[in-house]
Amino acid sequence: MRAHFKTIEFLPAITALFVPHLSFAQEPVTSPAPAADAEYSTNWGVEMINALPAYLKGYTGKGVVVAIVDTGLDINHPEFVERISEALRNFGKDQPFDDVSHSVDNDGAPEGHGTHVAGIIGAARDGTGMQGVAYKSTILPLRAVAIGEPDDPEKDPTNEAIEYAIGAGAGVLNGSYGPGLLLGRYLKDENGNVKLDGKGYAIDNKNYEILDYQAIYDYPSNLVQTYNTLKKAAKADIVLVFAAGNDASTDDQPGAASGIPSGIGMLPLITPENTKDGTLYKFIDTDDKTNKDFDLNNPNTYKIVSGSDVSKLDFSDLAGSLITVVAVGKDGKIASYSNACGATAEWCLAAPGGDINADPDKPIDENGIYSTWPQGDRANKNNPYKYDNGTSMATPHVAGAAAVVRSAFPYMNARQTIETLLTTTTTEGYADELLFGQGLLNLGAAIEGPGEFRYSGVFDVNTKGYSSIWSNSISGVGDLKKRGDGTLVLTGANTYTGPTSVLGGTLAVDGSIVSEANVSSAGTLAGIGAVGSVTAGLGGAVAPGSMLDPTKAIAVLTINGDFVQQAGSTYLAGIAPSKASDLIDVTGSAAIDKGASVNLVREGAGHFSVDTRYTLLTAAGGLIGAYGGLTGGLFTDSPFVDFELAYDPANVYLDVDRNSVTYADVGNTFNQRSVGAAAEALGSGNTIHDNILFLTGQESRNAFDLLSGEIHASVHSAFVEDSHFVRDAAGDRIRAAFAGVGASTVPVMAYGPEGPELAPASSDKFVVWGGAFGAWGHLDGDGNAARLDRSTGGFLAGGDAAIGESWRLGLLAGYSHTSIHVDDRASSGSSSNYHLGLYAGTQRGPLGFRSGLAYTWHRIETGRSVAFAGFSDNLSADYDAGTFQAFGELGYRIDKASVSFEPYANLAYMNFSADGFSEDGGAAALSGKDRPSDTTFTTIGLRASTALTLGSVSTTARGGIGWRHAFGDVVPETALAFTGGSSFAVEGAPIARNAAVIEAGLDVNLTDKATIGLDYKGQLASDSQEHGFNAKLGVRF
Repeated sequence: MRAHFKTIEFLPAITALFVPHLSFAQEPVTSPAPAADAEYSTNWGVEMINALPAYLKGYTGKGVVVAIVDTGLDINHPEFVERISEALRNFGKDQPFDDVSHSVDNDGAPEGHGTHVAGIIGAARDGTGMQGVAYKSTILPLRAVAIGEPDDPEKDPTNEAIEYAIGAGAGVLNGSYGPGLLLGRYLKDENGNVKLDGKGYAIDNKNYEILDYQAIYDYPSNLVQTYNTLKKAAKADIVLVFAAGNDASTDDQPGAASGIPSGIGMLPLITPENTKDGTLYKFIDTDDKTNKDFDLNNPNTYKIVSGSDVSKLDFSDLAGSLITVVAVGKDGKIASYSNACGATAEWCLAAPGGDINADPDKPIDENGIYSTWPQGDRANKNNPYKYDNGTSMATPHVAGAAAVVRSAFPYMNARQTIETLLTTTTTEGYADELLFGQGLLNLGAAIEGPGEFRYSGVFDVNTKGYSSIWSNSISGVGDLKKRGDGTLVLTGANTYTGPTSVLGGTLAVDGSIVSEANVSSAGTLAGIGAVGSVTAGLGGAVAPGSMLDPTKAIAVLTINGDFVQQAGSTYLAGIAPSKASDLIDVTGSAAIDKGASVNLVREGAGHFSVDTRYTLLTAAGGLIGAYGGLTGGLFTDSPFVDFELAYDPANVYLDVDRNSVTYADVGNTFNQRSVGAAAEALGSGNTIHDNILFLTGQESRNAFDLLSGEIHASVHSAFVEDSHFVRDAAGDRIRAAFAGVGASTVPVMAYGPEGPELAPASSDKFVVWGGAFGAWGHLDGDGNAARLDRSTGGFLAGGDAAIGESWRLGLLAGYSHTSIHVDDRASSGSSSNYHLGLYAGTQRGPLGFRSGLAYTWHRIETGRSVAFAGFSDNLSADYDAGTFQAFGELGYRIDKASVSFEPYANLAYMNFSADGFSEDGGAAALSGKDRPSDTTFTTIGLRASTALTLGSVSTTARGGIGWRHAFGDVVPETALAFTGGSSFAVEGAPIARNAAVIEAGLDVNLTDKATIGLDYKGQLASDSQEHGFNAKLGVRF
């Protein structure tokens, strides 16, 4: 089986399963930075962390907010255009909340540090300067360092900033600031403030570098405040990244005190055990006023904080909530100034921070990290970029990488993001954990997913509708739980030993895992790789097949162990027309509960074959039990094919066999049975025959209806019904010539010795007349044929003259166009109709007689579509047809005081005949033979007319009603055939056997020289309707 998903930074949730293979739609990458690109390589740190693979996959940190707790930011720097969060904040006293920039003067820019850090994280990729690691991330500047007096003296401003970042939507927080309260490197005065010399530089605490522990100056209450703030941020799902400190004294042998980080990054080390031991750190009592200028190497000059005050401090649960960052230079060595990871190695890694000693052949500056700097700083020669060094520069490389990883895996929580960064580092050359912790940051590896499950319960992953690929080979003792919609694909050779649980969505193993897998709760285990023992429980499914490669939709899933399918679980087995099928290959034993089922799913286009055996499961250690159900929509519902599971001691098979049900057997109507028999007679190997074979009963009937070509029979009814336009025109003209009841009084053009003139309709001269007509209507289906909708418009003209004393004889001709739609059969057509007729009539006293002969030539064009599972075709045809009709009518006039009546009887005979034709198209194309139809209409009714005066306007009103009865070929039938097949009969929409005929008209004498006539004629029946209008205008000049 295969599923479909898309992955990139912000794709919507995709839950569809069993649709085409996985597709990837990355965000377009603006100038994907190759190594030769100056903007990419200007900050050599971006290259060192292997960021290029992330950019080439479209991962840029877009949508992730990175909070920067620092000295501020030049928000007008062009590298941050439109990417500064509106939630920016200043935490200095009496300073505007949104002022994160200082004015620039010749002494330098105080916010330079924060601007430099921000550039490393997120400077734009805009073709100038340099680019940040997460160059499309959103920057949230929080100015909380070097602010003077804080706005809240009860809170450390950095803690306040961290807490503020929670509500501002931060996903990553960068802390490139010194520990402040956690600092033993510098002397402090009796008020706890760092002592400065005459030039404003901090005074080193004597012998700090040679301490064999980290000296912590702080009150326990302040530490607890920082701890609680960090816990809140971690609970709010923020990735916390902090600098390790710049406390080392030499490049090769850092001081013992710098053997561990000196800042927040060391907090998880604070436990009762470590405090009691005193090896890693000691708390120095800053309340002791006698220790103004104490020597840290001389215990007689200071006091240790009372054990009772700090013995219960336990911050160990911060491990996993933050990353501590040490710095390396261009040479890859630990920077000469950088603290080492030491005992924090579990949550510590290295990143580029620069080192002036790294490359003696380069200018000192170029050994640093190149990044943004406040514009207009004269101390920096107004250069908006600058080199700098420090763990402050290493930390934003990691924060930027965290933003990129969060954009690549938006479903991961902060802890999972941290673990992904820590377990995908480069360790070659960085294996010394005491220096580098987990190794050197490797963003290119991190965007391939985690590299190790170090702990149980961490990777309990809810993909939330997202889907993605983890291609690293994951080791470790931890476990994996997959929850939520979406698909997670594992392509590496995974050796983690904890169990794998699929509790929602799809876990696709295209590589391998060695641990046992449990599938339940609407989860699906898929893939083409190998897994350990598998148990599929209630709601779980197993579906071999690649979700990445459509050519491997049919595949083998190997289970290296035992396979158990419990009640309520499903094997989603793909079968292909190529006679291939999915296979579960079990190296151990397989146990199948009778409550488990196999769901068959079609894979690939083409025709399936009957009398085929598919192997669905094989177990080297033997098979116990059997499936209790076989489902699968299209296939198991086929009335023509039997699907049965078969077993032997080690295998499960699927047998597909033709049964005795014929295609015609499933038809409910004459047409369906007729088409079904013809389609089955085409035989195996014919595309129509083979595609119907695996349809459901209802789908088969739908297919038969579409294949029927029913429109070619229904046009018979349409043109027979429309034949009345000619005979109505002839009859109306004869009645008008004798001033009959209900006839039009609109003048006609008469010809005599004095030439043409407009004369009354009853003129005894040779006259010429004409009129336009239009109508629309429908013939309802009868449960066999479908409803036909039609519309016709055209004109007729004629001329007649007196013959003998009381007869008139005339000739008429005209043109009309008909449109036909049979929507339920995806069919339509049109016809150009050419009419020619002869008519005659007389009036003997009250008795009138009208008659005629006519022929209509039809030029028919049709188009139809046939589409059902596995098959589609478009067909067209054009051919000629003709309608002959003979008609006559008797009427008897009755005149009353103001109204005249005429009961009448009408008889009309129609013969419709169509030429043979052959449709253009594919396998569903039909050929048709001429099969004429004969239909007779009898109509009896009553007409009436009266003269009225509406105001000063003379008007003639007329109307009529009748009953029409049809007999003969009222259900049209035509003979059709598939290419290479025998002929079959198809019936069209029937002509109404009984219908009411309604007439209404009004002639209005607009002036003594202008008359307009309007007529309505309709036919109403229980299963058909027609409504028509025509208009006539007579004007004398």
